[in-house]
Amino acid sequence: MSSLSLTAYKALAKSMTIPQSDPYPERPAGPLIWGVVHDEASARALVYLVERLRQMRGPCSLLITYVGKMPRLTSKKGVFCHSLPVDTTETSKWFLEHWRPALCLWFGGELRPALIAEAKAFEIPMSLLSAQADLLDQSIWRWLPSLARETLGAFLSLSARDANGYKALRKMGGARRKVSMQDLLQDAVLPPTVNESVFESVSTDLNGRPVWLAAHIQEDELKAVLRAHRATSKLTHRLALVLVAASFPVSVEARALLKSQGWRVCHWEDGDLIEENTQVILVEEPEEMGLWYRIAPFCFLGSSLKPLHGGCDPYVPATLGSAIIYGPNVGRHTSSYSRLASVGGARIVNDADSLAQAIEQLLAADQSALMAHAAWATISEGAEATDSVIDDIHDHLDALESAS
Repeated sequence: MSSLSLTAYKALAKSMTIPQSDPYPERPAGPLIWGVVHDEASARALVYLVERLRQMRGPCSLLITYVGKMPRLTSKKGVFCHSLPVDTTETSKWFLEHWRPALCLWFGGELRPALIAEAKAFEIPMSLLSAQADLLDQSIWRWLPSLARETLGAFLSLSARDANGYKALRKMGGARRKVSMQDLLQDAVLPPTVNESVFESVSTDLNGRPVWLAAHIQEDELKAVLRAHRATSKLTHRLALVLVAASFPVSVEARALLKSQGWRVCHWEDGDLIEENTQVILVEEPEEMGLWYRIAPFCFLGSSLKPLHGGCDPYVPATLGSAIIYGPNVGRHTSSYSRLASVGGARIVNDADSLAQAIEQLLAADQSALMAHAAWATISEGAEATDSVIDDIHDHLDALESAS
């Protein structure tokens, strides 16, 4: 039975909102994890968490709901992204009946009392993660304080991001509850797989030669990359470049350009051998990126020197120990690059000359190793918190399977 505060809130919410009527896509089969996020970092952390969960126990889906602006995420199979439903009883029931989530991970705050009450009625296990004082500061609690206690009571566990979040939870009515301090979850990606026998073979063929990687290169970046390689090769004569085109049409253009400029090229897809005098290893399809990120101690991530290409995800090479160089046009990945750059794990360049300077400096093994370690350490933050949440999810899903 609803409390008087919750009843009053529902009546007010119903009078001030328009019921949602947009249809949802068909719910996928199997368990579905529901996450509520307030920024892109928590959305990415959820995607990473569910990818790890799939590795451990098989298919499951993720529904990300958000307050305010939709997080910019790379489209992935089994991941759905929608705004939170308006906070009325009818809309909340419609939402929950459609998605039937196995559990809910609610990040930060900005709580929705009606939706949370209905989720409790549906017996959906809910956890409040990384609570923040500013996101918990909602005017509704000031004139319905008992509603704050009731809303928090629907969560099986409460955790705060910092001391201010801890105090805010206790003030809201969590004083009788255990409130833990928890790091932000790990904002990372699963590393691409690497065929170890191929890795050993390529390493042997390179025979200790210095090597760098230019990945996801667009047609309008080819000349700058080759100009930088030419300049650096004059100082480091055995230097090899692994050039990975962003698409097959770009690789066709790269073949022609390399030939016209007189480079000694190993065409990887043609089965060419890497020889002592090979200057460029041209990779025409990017399926084996895990191999090349492992081979090269540092990489230039293309699709970033010129506008409109949008950049590519820097967390992928960071997971495999590669230092990162990038251009100024990284689009939706700006926050990820900024995060890595702030700790010295990535370096920005603007043209062929600055790229050549960065390559020359990173050919010193200690410099590239320091950058790579800084990047890896940064994306490893929150690993323990993520492991803990995954353990809890396993317990909930095991209990559901046992009950069914």
